[in-house]
Amino acid sequence: MFKPKDYNSLSAYLIVDQADDLVEQLKTIFEAVELRRFLHENGKIAHLELKIDDTVLMISNSTEQFAATQTTLHLYVADAFKTFNLAIANGCTLVEEPTSRPNDPDLRGSFLDMSGNFWAVSTQNQEQS
Repeated sequence: MFKPKDYNSLSAYLIVDQADDLVEQLKTIFEAVELRRFLHENGKIAHLELKIDDTVLMISNSTEQFAATQTTLHLYVADAFKTFNLAIANGCTLVEEPTSRPNDPDLRGSFLDMSGNFWAVSTQNQEQS
């Protein structure tokens, strides 16, 4: 097998400051499950993997060689309102409350996590798709 069992082929990789804090925030918001954790000698995260639904998200602490970056992520969830509200209640910054748009089967809301990453969370209305 060319990849670990039950892993997706493409994973987003977040390099952030305060990776431990972001990991805890994501565990709370998305009920993410930690799969693997490797630490630098200084105790900071060298590599960590979170399972969110059917996807593995990889995270590491920034270093002098690898600066923190911000990215945009989209995630389908069972209840966009519930996930969005949980994110805001746990320190994320509101960008847009969940909204349905004409001719778009997705109910979508967005927020910034504590590291400044943009998250769009959506639930698709199966009747419109």
